[in-house]
This record gives sequence, structure tokens and C-alpha cells, in this order.
Amino acid sequence: MTYHDLEHVHPPFPSLGDEVELFLETPAKEGFLLYEKDGELHQKPLRPAPGGLRARVAVHASPFRYCFRLPQGFLGSHGLEKTLPRYDRFFHLLAGPHPPEWALGAVYYQIFPDRFRQGRPELAPKEGAWLYGGKPIRRKAWDEPPGEDGAREFYGGDLWGVLEALPYLEGLGVEVLYLTPIFQSPSSHRYDTEDYLRVDPHLGGEEALRALYEALEARGMRLILDGVFNHVGATHPWFQKALEDPTAPERGMFTFYPDGSYASFWGVKHMPKLDYASSLTQERFVHSSKAPVRYWMRLAHGWRLDVAHSIGEGGTNRKNARWLRALARAAKEEREDALVFGELSYDTIPTLRAHTLDGAMHYAGFAHPVMEWLSGRDVHGKAVSVEAQAAWAALWDHYQALPLQVRHAMYTFVSSHDIPRALWRLRGDKERFKLAYALLFAFPGSPAIYYGDEVGLSQPNPYAKWQGDPYCRAPFPWNESAWNLEVLTLIRRLVKLKRTHPALRLGGLLPLEAGKGVLAFRRRYQGQEVWAFFAPKGTRLTLPRGLDLLTEREVEGEVEATYLLFQPL
Repeated sequence: MTYHDLEHVHPPFPSLGDEVELFLETPAKEGFLLYEKDGELHQKPLRPAPGGLRARVAVHASPFRYCFRLPQGFLGSHGLEKTLPRYDRFFHLLAGPHPPEWALGAVYYQIFPDRFRQGRPELAPKEGAWLYGGKPIRRKAWDEPPGEDGAREFYGGDLWGVLEALPYLEGLGVEVLYLTPIFQSPSSHRYDTEDYLRVDPHLGGEEALRALYEALEARGMRLILDGVFNHVGATHPWFQKALEDPTAPERGMFTFYPDGSYASFWGVKHMPKLDYASSLTQERFVHSSKAPVRYWMRLAHGWRLDVAHSIGEGGTNRKNARWLRALARAAKEEREDALVFGELSYDTIPTLRAHTLDGAMHYAGFAHPVMEWLSGRDVHGKAVSVEAQAAWAALWDHYQALPLQVRHAMYTFVSSHDIPRALWRLRGDKERFKLAYALLFAFPGSPAIYYGDEVGLSQPNPYAKWQGDPYCRAPFPWNESAWNLEVLTLIRRLVKLKRTHPALRLGGLLPLEAGKGVLAFRRRYQGQEVWAFFAPKGTRLTLPRGLDLLTEREVEGEVEATYLLFQPL
């Protein structure tokens, strides 16, 4: 076997200019390290080492691009090739800053604050308390399903409720909470921010955030906030000044067109887009001590950047990488171990190779191919035919292309607040849903549970109305009689395995042949392996002696399974 991943880089998280030793597991007895520097391709002889070959080299740039030349061909990120691969098929190594160590393989739990738990009922907005989109807001009972009014519907969940639920979350094994926006806003989703320096009073204000943060710290858990820095809400005072006075300094923070219209998120006018070409935008969102990305690092451990792929200048994503890098560095200047990952809804590779963020939401490289395979429909409800091998090809391709240091910091999931819940997409098929979560926790990265998935929360809309938001945002069912305990038991076991098994937490990824209709792979770390098999229609496997990690039973010989995490002994 010829194999190279993050565990073969020493030190694995170098700074610019540091010398690293690159090790290649291989039966080859000789070869060369090839690396790009100043437009030229340099080479160094590989020296023999136990189990393979090695070389030392200085990390002169970030990303540092390299491959190995062996007697049988060239080994880059996408495997062995007979001719010199393109640079985009080299390994990509990043110099610091890096994802913090705590974030590698960490287990997340995503919470939509208005819908998770109500701690103080008196904080909840009253029916019709204000207008949103010209219509009065609605106050809904906790057991009512979400409806078309979406952003106007308030259930009254708050941060005190999240604090009350910490024993439950700790018992589940959660390590990191990710909260969708918590700052003052007229909507229940709060992606149209009105004041970045004020935690919404209906969520409990800064007092509740501080109490939650301190309780998480005491438990060794962490908190990620949602940074909506691509756009503001139309009710934000800065945008109101820009509208009212064309000579106001705030006018330059936004992109206005000759006809008086302005750039906004997806053309939604109540979310005007920020222009990072403006020095005032740069000051207020990046450089100032009151920039939210800096200001809240005293009560959080990092950020998820909303629509990170869109942030930029002039109503576009121009200079996107520059401003993502600036936002991430600003957070890390305030808190050295801060994590900053982005909502990159499409191809994450160009952005992450540009050394911008610590990771990204893994839509293209995990959620989409997995759920298309298991449900037969894409995220928009269009019928698709994706076989196991095609799904694996997509997962493998994205994994190989990622810079080595971000592979375990990718926020990996099957459900979120923006797409239909996995159980609903699978038409309530509990077994396929369990398979999806087993695959999620077996795959490299940081697995994220969308609140309620672990107890079988679904959506009220019929399949003819294929839609996530607002239906995927139902309140958490705190009446335990409504829980699917079989699903909950499995997810608790998966969380424990992810947290305690080195190969599942930090191991690299390798293919595994297992026959038609089976998606299979190996996780490998320091010589130990876990084999993972997923076959929605079931399969018969012939295995050596080993351990079924989900049941903790020894198995050997022929085994029938729809999903299996297997450790050879």
C-alpha cells in the first residue's frame, strides 16, 4: 500500500518557514519529493525509513504543493498517476494559522434558538408585537407545526432554554454547540441583523449568553456563533442612514445602482449586501475592537460565516478570499484557538486552498451526494439516480482535494436549517436514516447533529411540497414519548465512537472494495483501521476476525448488514 495523509506530516501544523518531515507509507525503496516553488518544480531524494520513505523540506508558502515520484509513477492527492499530475492534484499543505486542535473531529450540535427550548416564557414576543414584511408577527404554540409565515413565526425558544438543556446535550456527548444568529433582529431566523452588539432580548440578552458560555466552559464544551457579515437587515441603522442620506458615510457600505436599487442577498431586499471595498465596512466588520467578529470572542469560541462564498466587494464576491482571510485572522487575533468555518454551499476547494478559513460546511463533498444516493432526489426535490460507487467517487474526490489540515475540521452533516431534514427526505425510512448517520460519523470531519434529528424529528409538509426552510425548523419535541429511542441510542453510540476511537477521530480515508451497491471505505490512523460498509438494500460480507463497533461483538466469516463499522483484530 502507498499512502500519505496528515498523520505523515511532522509537525502536522507548521508555521511559514518551518521545516517539516513528509513520510510516505510505501513498499518502494526509492523516489523523490517534488514541490512547486517560485514557479519552478524542485525535487529532493526520498530517504529510506521504516515502512516507507521520507524527506525534510521547508514550508515556504501556504499552500505548499507537493507530490512524490516513485518508480511506478507519481503519487499526488488523487492517487498514483503515470504522468506528472496537475498542480491541483498535488497534496496541499497549509502553514499557520490552522484549525485549533479541539476542532478536529469534534461532535457538533446545531441549534435554531427560537425552536430549541423555552427557558423563560416571559421573554417570548407577543402576538402582533411588531410588523415584519408589512404583516404582524405570529406567536405560535410549541406543539404547532411551522407554516408558510416562516420568519414571522415565533415559538419563544431562548438561550436560557439552551442552558437548561446542557445536561441532555452533555449526555448525548456533544462537544460544540453551533447557534444560528442570536443578535437583535425583527425575524425569528435573525439573519437580517439590526444590532450586532446586542444579543436579542427575546433570547435573554447578553446575560443569557454569558451564563451559557460559562456553563459550557465548565463542562469543557464550546460555542460557535453565526456571523452574518455578508449583509445586514434593512432595519439596521447603518442601512437606514444610507437610504435617507446619499451623502452619509454609510452609503458607501452598500452597493447602490443608478436606478436607486441596491445589492442584496439573493435579491431579497430586506437583506442589503455589505460592500467590503468600503473602508467604513472594513473598519466596522474587520478592524475595530467593536467589529462583531472580534467583540464576541470573549463569549464564544468561534464563528460560522453565513454565505461565506458571497462576501466581497461591489455587490459581488470580488476579493472573496481576501476578506474571508481577514475575518478569520481578526477572530484569531482576539482568541488564538478560535475556529472560523464558512457556509461554502458549492465547491469548497478553491476557497480553502487559498488559506482563508479553518473549514467549511460540507455540502458538495458530503451532504448532497450522500442524500442523493439514499433518497433518489437532490436537495431541490428533483429525481436523480446516484449509485453507491458514484456517491463514493464524489466523497473521495472532495476529500482528496482538501488541504490536509482542514480535512478533520470540515463541518459534516446530513440535515441543516437550510435544507430538508434527512428523515423527511427519506420518507420516514428509519433504517436508511440510521445508515445516513452511521455514515456521517464514520466519515472524516466534524459530524454535526441538527437539533431533533437524534430523536426522529421530521417535517410537516407533504412530499409534493419539497422544501426545507421553514418546515425543517420545527420546535424540539421535549415530550419524550415522541422520541424515537432506537435512533437516539444509535446516535449516542456513534458519538461515543467518534470521541474515543482514534481512527474515526483523526484517521485518513482510503477506498475499500465491497461490491456493487455498497459504499465502503477504510479509516486509518497509526496502523489501526476501521472498515465502514453501507448498503441500503443489505449486503453479505466476508470478514476476518474483528469487532463490530456498534454492537461491541466479535464477528468473523459471513456477515449480513445494511451498515457496519468493523475493526479488524
